[in-house]
Amino acid sequence: MTTILRAAQTAFLSFFTVTTAALAQDAQPAGDIGVSAESATSEAAPVEAETTDLFARDSFSMRPIVCPFKGEVDYKGGEISCSLFEVPENREKARSRMIELHVVKLHARKPDDWNTAEKGEWKKREDPIIYLTGGPGAKAQGYVTRFKDHGIRDARDLYILEQRGIGWSADFCQDYGLFDPSAANTPDWSAYQEASLKAMEACFAKAKAARVDLSGYNTIENARDVHALRQALGFDQWNVWGISYGSILGQAYLKEDPAGIRAAVIDAIVPLQQDVTFFHIARHYDRVLTILEDACKEDSACARDFPDLVARYKNAIKKVAANPIELDAIDKELFPSGKAYFFHDLIGGAPFSLFYEQKNYPSLPAFISALTRMVEEENYDALRVATAGGGGDGFDISQGMYNAIACNDGWAPGVRKSFEQDGIDHPVLSMIFGDPSLADEQAKICKRYGLDPRPAEDYLPVKTDIRTLLVEGVMDPITPPPLAEIIVPGFTNGTYVEFPYAGHGPTRSVECAGDFLTKFYDDPDGELDLTCPESMERPEFSGPLFATNGLTNLAVMFSEDKKSIALPVIWIGLAAVIFLFGAVVYTLAPVARVINRSGAMPTGGARLIAWLTALAGAASIGGIAAGAAMAAQENALLLLTGLPGWTKFAALAGLVAGPLGLLLLWLTAKARMQTPLPIGVCLGLLLTGVAGVALAAWIAVWGFLPF
Repeated sequence: MTTILRAAQTAFLSFFTVTTAALAQDAQPAGDIGVSAESATSEAAPVEAETTDLFARDSFSMRPIVCPFKGEVDYKGGEISCSLFEVPENREKARSRMIELHVVKLHARKPDDWNTAEKGEWKKREDPIIYLTGGPGAKAQGYVTRFKDHGIRDARDLYILEQRGIGWSADFCQDYGLFDPSAANTPDWSAYQEASLKAMEACFAKAKAARVDLSGYNTIENARDVHALRQALGFDQWNVWGISYGSILGQAYLKEDPAGIRAAVIDAIVPLQQDVTFFHIARHYDRVLTILEDACKEDSACARDFPDLVARYKNAIKKVAANPIELDAIDKELFPSGKAYFFHDLIGGAPFSLFYEQKNYPSLPAFISALTRMVEEENYDALRVATAGGGGDGFDISQGMYNAIACNDGWAPGVRKSFEQDGIDHPVLSMIFGDPSLADEQAKICKRYGLDPRPAEDYLPVKTDIRTLLVEGVMDPITPPPLAEIIVPGFTNGTYVEFPYAGHGPTRSVECAGDFLTKFYDDPDGELDLTCPESMERPEFSGPLFATNGLTNLAVMFSEDKKSIALPVIWIGLAAVIFLFGAVVYTLAPVARVINRSGAMPTGGARLIAWLTALAGAASIGGIAAGAAMAAQENALLLLTGLPGWTKFAALAGLVAGPLGLLLLWLTAKARMQTPLPIGVCLGLLLTGVAGVALAAWIAVWGFLPF
C-alpha cells in the first residue's frame, strides 16, 4: 500500500519536473541575480588563436572507475563497467582547461533463451555500438537502467558517453533544480515563465565565476568527443545509434568522423541545420492528438466512451489558461507562499508527455477524458499531491548543458519563428509552450555570457553514403516523421523506416527492436528485415476510468503527516488478513468435514454468509490494489485521475461486504442464542462480519465509492 501511495504522490511531481525543464527555454528575461551584464562580459574567457590540430591535446586514454550509480542500478560484476577520459573543454582554444567525461560500457551477454543446437555457439560481435544520448542533457544512469535488458546487448557491447556538462561529465550546474522556488511560486503566468530564465542566468553566472568556458558546450564539440572516444578505445570503426538530441549529434558525428563509422541508426530525428524551424511543438502535438482520436473512432467502444475527445480537451486547456488553479500547498519549502499555482501548461503537457511511450496509448483516451472532466468539474483535490516534496526527478537532466547547447547551436531564432506560426495555426495548444518573444530574451542571456551561436556552416545538412537507418515513431509528439523527411535526401545509402503506433525513439522502447537493430548491424548492406515495425498494431483502448480520488487522498495524508496514514493502512490491512483467512477456512472446512465424515453445528446460514463476505472483501481489496499497481506501472499519471474502469467493481464488492457483514453478525448472534457455539467458530464469524462492515466504511470514508 505504501508503494502505491508513493506512486500516486510522485506521479504529477515527476511530470511537473519534466514540464518545467522542457519549458525552461520559453521563459522571460532574468532579473538581478548579483551579476551585471558588464561583469558577465568581463569574466568571459579571453579570445585565443585557433589551434591547428584540434585533437593535439587529447590523451586518448581511459581511466577505469567504479560506476557512480553502483547500488542504484541492479547489475552483476562484469556486466557493466565505467571509466573516464580527458578532453579539452574547448578544442578551439589552445589554453582551454581539461575536463573528464564519463563513459559506461554495457557488455554484450549471451541471451538466456539462446538455443545452441539451433543457432550454433553464441559469439559476441567485435564491432561495438556507441549510443548518443538525448535531451540534450540526459544523464547516463537512466539509459543504463533502460538498456541493461535491451536486446541490443545480445550481440554487441554498447558504449554510452555521458556528454560534456552532464552528470559525472563536468556538470557545471548540479544544483540547477534547487533554484529559488519562490520565483515560480506565483499566480502570474508571465512571472512563472520568467522564473525559468532566472534559473538559466543564475546557472551561467555560477559557471562563469568558476571559469567554465560555456562556449565549449555545443554539438560540434560533442561530436569531436565521440571521435576522440573511438580512438581512445582503440576501434578502427564502430556502429552509431542516436535518438532525439542524439540524432542531431549523430548527424554532426557522421560529418566529423566518417571513416570511423561502420553503420548508423538515427531515431526520433531532428535536422542538424540551424535554419530549420523544428520547434513546431504545437503543430506536432495537434498531429498526434488527431491520430489518437482517429484511432479511437475506429474502435466502436472507444468512440462511444470518449466522444469529442480532443475538442473537450482543448476547451479544458483554455479554461485553465483563463483561470489558473490555486491550491493550499503541502510543502512550504517548495511553495513558500503556502499556495500552489498550476497553469494550462500542466493540463496541456501531461498527455503530451505520455505520447512519448507507446505503452501509455491504450489508456491515453481515458486519461485525457478524465483530466478534462477534472477541469470541467473544477475538482482539483488530486493535484494537491503535486505540492508535496520528495517526488524525485522523473527525467534526470543537466539543464545547464541543455541551455548551453540551445545557445551555442543557435536555436533561438527557430524557436521564435516556430512559436509565432504555431500561435496562428494552433492557438490553443501553442499556449502551453510559452510566449515566442521569450526566445529573444533567452538569446540576450546567451550573448551576455559569451554563448554566441556557432557559424551556420558547422550545421549544414549531412550528405553521406554511410549505410544508415533513419527511424521514426509515427506518434512521436516532439520529433515526428515530417522532420525526418527533411534530412532523408542527404543519405544516399539510407533507408527510412516508420514504426506505426509508436512514440519517441521506437528502437529503444519497442520490444522487438533489439533483434531489429542486431540484424541491421550484422549485415548493413543486406535486405532489411521489417518484421518488427510491421508488427505494430493499433492499441486496444481501455474504457473510462473509475473516477476516484481515493489514492490521492491517502497520498496527501501521507505527505502531510506520515503517521496519519497508519490508521487507514492498519484498518484495511487487518480486514484483508481476516478476509484471506476466512476465504481459506470457509472454503476448505466443508471439504474437511466431508473427508472426516463429521457434522457441523448449525449456524442458521452464518457460515455461508461468512464465506461470501470473505470472498467479497478479498476480491475488493485485491482488485483495488491490483488496479492501482497496474496503473502505477503502465501510466502513473492515471492515479491522479482515477483507476482502471474495472476497479469500480472491486469497490462495489467492498460495499456489498458491508451488508453481508451486518447480516453475518445478526445470524451469528441468533445462532449463539440458540446453540452454544465453540469460541473459535463464534470468534471467526464475528471477526469476518466486523471486517465486512469495516471495509464498506473504509471505502466510503477514504473516497473509493463507485458512484
